[in-house]
Amino acid sequence: MTKSSNTSAIPMPTKRYLPIFLLLSVLGILSFVPKDPDPIEKLVASLQRWAETNPQEKVYLHTDKPYYVIGDTIWLKAYVTTGSKHQLSALSGALYIDLINEGDSLAQSVKLPLISGMAKGSFILSDTVMREGNYRLRAYTQWMRNAGQEYFYDRTFSIGNAVDNTVFAKIDYLYTKDGANTKVRVLLKYTDETGKPYINKTVHYELKESYKIVATGSGKTNELGELSINLPNPRPGVIRNSYLLTRITFSGEEVVLKTFPVKTVSLQTDVQFFPESGNLVNGIRTRVAFKATGVSGLGIPVKGIVTDNGGTEITRFESKHLGMGYFSLMPEAGKTYQAKITFPDGSANTIKLPDALNEGYGMSVYNNAETDTVLVRLNANTSVLQTGTSKVSLLAQSGGEVLFATDISIRKASTSLYIPVKDIPSGILQFTLFSSTGDPLNERIIFVQNKDGMQLQVSSIKKGYSPREKIELNLEATDHAGEALAGNFSVSVISEAAVPSDEATENSIFSQLLLSSDIKGYIEKPNYYFHHPTDETRANLDVLMMAQGYRRFIWKDLIAGKAFQPVYKPEKLGTDITGRLIALNKKPVSGGKVTLMNNKLGFILDTITDNNGRFGFKNLLIADGVDFTLQGRTGKNGKNLEVELDKMAREEAGPNKNTGDFNAELPEMPETAIDNGKKQNVDLQKAGRINRVQQLREVQVKASKKWGFGNSINESQADQVFRPDSKQPCQTLRECLEEMERNNSIKFKYVLDAFCGVLWVPFTKRGEGYAVLIDNMIIDACDFQTLLLMDPSDINKIYFVHESYAIQARLLTGRLNFSKPPPVMAIYTKSGNFRKKYDPSVVYYKPKGFDNAKEFYSPRYDNPKTNIADDLRTTIYWNPAIMTDKDGKAKFDFFNADNKGTYRVVIEGINGEGQLGRQVYRYEVK
Repeated sequence: MTKSSNTSAIPMPTKRYLPIFLLLSVLGILSFVPKDPDPIEKLVASLQRWAETNPQEKVYLHTDKPYYVIGDTIWLKAYVTTGSKHQLSALSGALYIDLINEGDSLAQSVKLPLISGMAKGSFILSDTVMREGNYRLRAYTQWMRNAGQEYFYDRTFSIGNAVDNTVFAKIDYLYTKDGANTKVRVLLKYTDETGKPYINKTVHYELKESYKIVATGSGKTNELGELSINLPNPRPGVIRNSYLLTRITFSGEEVVLKTFPVKTVSLQTDVQFFPESGNLVNGIRTRVAFKATGVSGLGIPVKGIVTDNGGTEITRFESKHLGMGYFSLMPEAGKTYQAKITFPDGSANTIKLPDALNEGYGMSVYNNAETDTVLVRLNANTSVLQTGTSKVSLLAQSGGEVLFATDISIRKASTSLYIPVKDIPSGILQFTLFSSTGDPLNERIIFVQNKDGMQLQVSSIKKGYSPREKIELNLEATDHAGEALAGNFSVSVISEAAVPSDEATENSIFSQLLLSSDIKGYIEKPNYYFHHPTDETRANLDVLMMAQGYRRFIWKDLIAGKAFQPVYKPEKLGTDITGRLIALNKKPVSGGKVTLMNNKLGFILDTITDNNGRFGFKNLLIADGVDFTLQGRTGKNGKNLEVELDKMAREEAGPNKNTGDFNAELPEMPETAIDNGKKQNVDLQKAGRINRVQQLREVQVKASKKWGFGNSINESQADQVFRPDSKQPCQTLRECLEEMERNNSIKFKYVLDAFCGVLWVPFTKRGEGYAVLIDNMIIDACDFQTLLLMDPSDINKIYFVHESYAIQARLLTGRLNFSKPPPVMAIYTKSGNFRKKYDPSVVYYKPKGFDNAKEFYSPRYDNPKTNIADDLRTTIYWNPAIMTDKDGKAKFDFFNADNKGTYRVVIEGINGEGQLGRQVYRYEVK
């Protein structure tokens, strides 16, 4: 080891890392000298205080498959950890998981109870609420909302359609240059199952961003079944999360909806440069990382030349991995630098590099996996050295836990420190250099990839099996020293022939908890760095660290002692229903009585309000679907008052940062997955079984028989769907509906009614009046006026149907007599029980309760009663609750399906010490 200049280090309280500092002390690198508090001590204290008051939770979801088809069930196991050691969290008792569609709207949502930091759940992909497309799984706790959506679990994946479709569509993107900008043109192609094009068919399209329509149009397909559409460019600096909703019309009233993501995240290829540790400094040679991102959101290969302001070539560079790479540059005073970049299509662009500082430090960090050490090299330029000896401080932290801290006296141009990292937990390690006054000067993150994960061994008696044969797998968990480990695991077994995948693009328990959950922005192929680590993957991971920053906190806030004030409290298993009882003049009602009731369950509780009118019902264990009525009364049983509930606003969907993972050609998902789904549906229909979710054809067909009363429709059959969105700038339901789609679906007119006076009445843009259904009941305009003036958050969804007489008739049959059905606005409230008369002293409340965990069905073919005509399941086995014993061992068994080929077993889990484990095992079914 190279001895550094005179330093004074602060011993960390964490016993696990004390040997590191003892070793450094013995070697003379660091000397412990008693002294008055200095900046480094203040920094350490501030960071430790932040970590104690603001523990960081992370979520990982292990799912049974990487992608799905409609009719599948998403099976999942959640792991929630906290701290740098990734131990299972005891902070939160509830986990929220959202299934979000391409329009950034909630398709489904579940709330799961967290027991010892783990939960299990599922989503049923029924065609009544789903259609093919790109979806997101987002998971978070209420406590995690304080850190922001950037640190939620957020994964994008595809859902294909395996039903008996007659229309297949694909999209191609054509990018052309228009000066500095890029024009985007899409080519849509519609064919039948055999590839025969649909010629001369009218296609209406809408380019949508969330609930907003950006552009509309229509056209006819050509002789190849194609339609070309020019898309408007997004505003500069705005990431577009948009999609095309198309309707292709056939004879009669058949209309097929198809949705395509628009893979455009910028007007042009984005190239950014990142000097190591933050700045270029004159006279200091610095590595400069770069990242080139295409308009599709993916990294693209580039090469370039760096020149100075005199035109002299300084260096050349070329990307090595997913558009990333680095080069070295020593800037000189009085000079500026630029990079001429050449793109794959031969085009070029010149980008000015960041200006260099005349005075400052450079910090280079080299991670040597062979020696388990990190070399930190501090370089001071001439201007710094001319001022004499300077004192700086270096601090390294992971997840808020300080792992290294020292004061350093700078007397020469270069100072080196070797820091052992063998015993530091795998994950992101942040180095920050501070001035003598405690101001951050330089910062660099690295990734420590130690051998501290669990070693999982999976074995079976043989490698080859027959269809429907029983297989028993043995799991053994140890550490790297071979010591047995008890842990909790989830296991998925899929037919890889039916669901092929690329392991590098998957999320894993390692890539999510150690990397993605701490880095802002999109990470392409996250598991590439973990599923087979090599010197090359480690080098590419280090470039990623230079190109994407870590920002869990802001140093100036910590240094200033700014107290952390959480907006969201940790949510436990029990739910609190709280609020205020106020008079109609808004003054609090003291000593009032509030009653909480559920008539179906015969549940009644009451309480008395305090001096501020506050009341609360604490620690209620509530299942999903349970609703309550709250009634308020004064001490003398008066009811001229209002019950005001404390409601936590739902987390907005937010834009999808993982645009690069969009699958623009869903019909061309691996054909084996789609074909297998079709065969499975046919076989189940022949057998009269509905093990998979019952599916309908996507084509809308005119009714051939009269529907009965109480019919509803699939979401895909509605022409438009409205869901409350907190991003919409509106206060009442009417305002929201008028704003929706920029008045494309509905407009309200003042109408004078002989009995009710002036009313707001909804009409289509063609001037046709809507029939209004509220919770499946026809409601007269006189009676829904109060609903239009209410907070839209009490609305679940609204269907607009105005293009198909058949669907309009289906909704209205048994409710209205008509010769020609009118357009329908079908409103569904969260209560499902619309009240015509508003009584503020009585409030309906349906809190989000815990969803029941469904059990995976695995047929047992050693049971003679088991009779499945053809077993074409793609998920062969799913078990979220496998535990190894004190010897680190566990066994589980299941039966193969009828699919032949390779079966892929993925086991992931964690133990009480926070050690992570993942193993992939394969066997053959012949």
